[in-house]
Amino acid sequence: MNVNIERLRRALVLVSVGVSLYYLIWRLGTLNEDAMFFSSLVYGAELYGFIASLMFFYMVWKLPKRQPKAPPEGLKVDVFIPTYNESPDLLRKTIQGALGIEYPHKTYVLDDGNRPEIRRLCEELGCEYIARLKNTNGKAGNLNNALERTDGDFIVVFDADHVPEPDFLHKTLGYFEDEKVAFVQTPQDFYNIDSYEHRISKGKLWHEESLFYKIILRGKDRINSSFFCGSCAVIRRKALKEVGGFATGTVTEDIHTSIRLHAKGWKSVYHPEPLAYGVAPSTYDPYRTQRERWGKGAMQILFSKDSPLIIRGLTLPQRISYLASMATYLDGFQKAIFYTAPAVVLFTGIFPISVSLREFLPVFLPHILLSLWAFDEMSRGHGRFILLEQYNVARFFTFMKSILGVLGKRAARFKVTNKENGRNVPIKGLVPQMLVFGASLLGILYALANLGSLPNKNLYVANMFWASINTAFAGLSLFWTLRKKHQREKFRFPANFPAMAEVSGVNTAVTVEDLHEGGAAILSQTPFERGNDVKISLSFQDEKLELKGRILYVKEIEDLGIYRLGVKFEGITMDEVRMIDLFNFRFLLKKYMEEHDRPEPTPISLIVSLFEKGLSRKRSKRFEVHMPGFIFMEGKFIPYTTEDVSDRGAKILTYEPINSKYLALNLGKGDEDYILNGRVVWSKEISFYGIKAYRYGVSLSGSSHHEPDLHDMSLTT
Repeated sequence: MNVNIERLRRALVLVSVGVSLYYLIWRLGTLNEDAMFFSSLVYGAELYGFIASLMFFYMVWKLPKRQPKAPPEGLKVDVFIPTYNESPDLLRKTIQGALGIEYPHKTYVLDDGNRPEIRRLCEELGCEYIARLKNTNGKAGNLNNALERTDGDFIVVFDADHVPEPDFLHKTLGYFEDEKVAFVQTPQDFYNIDSYEHRISKGKLWHEESLFYKIILRGKDRINSSFFCGSCAVIRRKALKEVGGFATGTVTEDIHTSIRLHAKGWKSVYHPEPLAYGVAPSTYDPYRTQRERWGKGAMQILFSKDSPLIIRGLTLPQRISYLASMATYLDGFQKAIFYTAPAVVLFTGIFPISVSLREFLPVFLPHILLSLWAFDEMSRGHGRFILLEQYNVARFFTFMKSILGVLGKRAARFKVTNKENGRNVPIKGLVPQMLVFGASLLGILYALANLGSLPNKNLYVANMFWASINTAFAGLSLFWTLRKKHQREKFRFPANFPAMAEVSGVNTAVTVEDLHEGGAAILSQTPFERGNDVKISLSFQDEKLELKGRILYVKEIEDLGIYRLGVKFEGITMDEVRMIDLFNFRFLLKKYMEEHDRPEPTPISLIVSLFEKGLSRKRSKRFEVHMPGFIFMEGKFIPYTTEDVSDRGAKILTYEPINSKYLALNLGKGDEDYILNGRVVWSKEISFYGIKAYRYGVSLSGSSHHEPDLHDMSLTT
């Protein structure tokens, strides 16, 4: 029996909206007439939350499924890479990715910094270079300047940090078969998974924009209101010309241009597959700068002649969709009220309600619990509430500041988000979060000290609970912000890929744990010495990349009996840098995302899964362990790395296919060597853009030597 999960989710939303509507009507009769201003503020924040939820549910009610068509041949395509002050190293990756797009096109770097080193980089790599003397109208002006100097029928825009995949145009150009499609937007995904907005929990990757790019934009696509996000998009030149090019006058030219295009009757398409990867803000300061710019741009548009509330040509669903996106920045004021209200109650004894807790909870609890559940379900596992609330604390004052700046007639200037790793966190920027934490905590302590003499103890306890939630979210947000510093200037791609290493004439199988053009971390059974020269041999796509370097550190992982070695590459050539970037972006990144970028199960999906599949036999516990080893086959040693192990089996990864059904796997632990006999029970070829690896499930049946206790290997390397 197939259960339609989406129908169950929509039914839950209808129940939730009905219960919340009843609660808000009932709440009108509970306002405290002795503190009407305070009481009205809290009620207004609740009412805003309900309206925002309605718009969210409307947008994501149903998610369309897009299937790209093969593009026609002979289209003229120009790829634009606007840049201002980004580093040549960062641009090199993007330019190489753009040049590697398989559909015929021309690549242009639009340098608003007019820098000689960028001109030389373009000459070296073989792409076109366009600069201008004045930076009028920021990024939009830069793009419009390039429009006047090029003639492609379709314009592709990549920010300076976004590295496209080879099939970007093959997956997007087919949508333009419909002559009314103005642009195709794809997700902005990010490769620096150690950024400020990324979280990894239980092997699953999430970032703060996951909900927007994986769910909200898909929902907007259903009502023809997905918008151009400034990067990773293809735009029809004819449509741009009709609206006078990229919109100027605001600091968010992307959504502004989209409104003008939709108002002229053009269509948009959102293709939900990540086809390019960029750099997310590494620390709090660039994150805050970016969100403030977005907020200012949204408010500039909202109060302009192109406001979605008044511009002619938009449909009602499009107006709702754009308004929902712009109203997001009002969240700052709502959150400020919710963060300060319990502290006000605890310090002053003034309550926003006039009824007892016994009367309040039976109506409030169904409303809040159903609202949270409905949000989780309609987020389809991408709207992790606890994490989102931490980011709400981090950005609430930034949102308020962006709106007040526009209302105060302060000119908003386009600020480029810093893409480099940061090592310092400006404490000044954390004052609002510290005030939330401190006021909530002090309010709890003050109420506890006076609880014996306070009337309405139940209401005080309820507000102490509310304040404790604010304290927890503010504390978690501050902890994450303060600890998010980067000692390395460059991101290292998680690899967990088998290789061979040679040190002083000794060859051994290793696991490349992470990889970058400057160095790598490898796992080895052999304890090589610090300062030793090392040669790492990586095999992929019929290529053998031999990288020479020096061991900077050696650290024993005691529970595994293996060693982590830090390697700095020396004498690396530009061709080797190009090969490393190709391997990182076209294989290692895709492999990692396929394994870890998955939504959390929701309560409904879990219940349906149990109902349909029943309680199946649970397999033995597996531990994520990356250990190097080798298989002797056909007269040569083939290195492998384990991906997980259990008492009964292991999952291994190699770069060559294994033709034998029975294997002898060597695993080292300390000074001992273990040979485990195994049988291949399943196999899978992993292939991205012609680069292949092979994954095998191996059932362990015995050993040729003393068998180690795999429970001792439970630490993730």
